[in-house]
Amino acid sequence: MGGALRDTLSGRPVQDVDVAVRGQVDELARRLAGRLGGAVFAVSERFATWRVVLPAGRALLAEPVQGAAAEAAASRGVEREPLGGHVDLAPLRGTTIADDLAARDFTVDALARDARTGELLDPLGGLGDLTARRLRACSAAALTADPLRVIRLVRLAHALGLAPVAGLEATARAAAPGLSGVSGERVEQELTKLLSLPAAARAVADLDRLGALEVVLPEVTALKGVTQNAYHHLDVFAHTLEAVSYLPGIVAQVGGPAPPASPSSLGLAGGAGPLAPLTYAVLLHDIGKPAARDLDEAGNVRFWYHDAIGARLVVDVARRLRLRKRFEQYLRLLVRRHLRLGFLVREKPLSRRALAHFRRDVEPFVYEAIIVSLCDRMATRGPKTSPESIARHFRLARDVWEGVPPPAPRLLTGNDVMELLDLPPGPEVGRALRALQDEIEAGAVPNRAQAERFVRAWWERDRE
Repeated sequence: MGGALRDTLSGRPVQDVDVAVRGQVDELARRLAGRLGGAVFAVSERFATWRVVLPAGRALLAEPVQGAAAEAAASRGVEREPLGGHVDLAPLRGTTIADDLAARDFTVDALARDARTGELLDPLGGLGDLTARRLRACSAAALTADPLRVIRLVRLAHALGLAPVAGLEATARAAAPGLSGVSGERVEQELTKLLSLPAAARAVADLDRLGALEVVLPEVTALKGVTQNAYHHLDVFAHTLEAVSYLPGIVAQVGGPAPPASPSSLGLAGGAGPLAPLTYAVLLHDIGKPAARDLDEAGNVRFWYHDAIGARLVVDVARRLRLRKRFEQYLRLLVRRHLRLGFLVREKPLSRRALAHFRRDVEPFVYEAIIVSLCDRMATRGPKTSPESIARHFRLARDVWEGVPPPAPRLLTGNDVMELLDLPPGPEVGRALRALQDEIEAGAVPNRAQAERFVRAWWERDRE
């Protein structure tokens, strides 16, 4: 029922299914998990919802799409895929399935199929709305009952190409302040799905227009009206959205032997698209600029240390959205180092040492740091950007991506350095190791004997 049935009828791939149950939800969930070979756990004690996580490649919806929906899917070149993901089971809301569907968010989600008879249930006219490309709420109170639906409204509109009916956006604007009372986990799940869209930049702009963005990401709306120097053609907010809009194209153009870090490896919720982590990073890359904005003696705008300030603000975002620690660290690193690739423009030709320094500053997210920098650069001057300048930056990105050396082995440990130099533990040991590693990365120190000679010579020079 719900979104899974909507997507099935539209010929779209299905990732999760909602099942309304009359009876013992936990018992049915365990039986289903046993039959499908999946894992089962309680998602919400408050709503008595259980989730069955399906093994990879397991098909659940075997019935083919038929009729007009199948023809529409074929005309768009959509191939129906077997169901993966998970199944959520929850008690029936109300006494009938019609009551349950009436309590849902939008009519295109208020669809169900009787598990016994196969009958399609559509009491609110969701199929007609789907065909007419309309987005209509199930009830006048649907958005105020759960303000998270404001974000879902924007996501469904962009993902399915639906136009909100008259008055729905005004209702959403009135409900948006209620997002402050929605749990961070739920906001992150819905926001991540929105940021997975190819049209994520336009979707974020609509969140802002409906008043939702300032509740869930006030650091981003704070960028509005923050003017920049003459080298930029937009204020920081519009620049950020333009940078996000470039992301899919830049990833496709740069390519590379490895894809970006996966959402699951970073701890993002299920339903995240492959570019969702990078979209978050580009969206947040300049959030330190409002606090950093300053004027020099000539009246020119500058943003000293906005990268470091932005990295600190990421902690606030992570706390609000209850992000996993590893994703917070990912975002902090990319925001803190988003200017780093640009610094290499001045180094011609690129030395092995410079490339190694860059890798050490951004690892393990070398590819991601390059992509964020390119998005930032592309959105800087807009129409004023010369093709030569863009081509130069892309060449630099490819040279860096292809030329970054792998991490060099460590030839000496801290204990080795302390023994060689007769030093106690302290900052001098760390400085010696960093100086040595620079030489190793540059290929100037290939073995342990030369490493020991270098450290002794470095120590003598350092004490002069």
